[in-house]
Amino acid sequence: MENNRVHISALIDLYGPVLSERQRDVLELYYNDDLSLAEIAEDTGITRQGVRDAIKKGEKELSEWEERLGFLAKTERLKERAEEIAAAAEKGNDASLSALARQLLSEI
Repeated sequence: MENNRVHISALIDLYGPVLSERQRDVLELYYNDDLSLAEIAEDTGITRQGVRDAIKKGEKELSEWEERLGFLAKTERLKERAEEIAAAAEKGNDASLSALARQLLSEI
């Protein structure tokens, strides 16, 4: 469950601007602020069922965008490669290569 929360949160960061303002707000409250459906309903003035529907629709839309564009998957692959470069450079004691790889990791 936690892994899915992190995944959806990353999708919100990438594709949140394409969602409606309400969907984005509800998803951010649920995934990033860890509020319950009841708390979100109270804060937004919509029903608990409305909150659940907005979350489900938003999750579906985020997943569709990721399927089409694949930015999150590409970013994760780049991060893995940079970690491999850093590990290889550290084994070879090449501080310069290691520093560059670590810089790449911080920018991803």
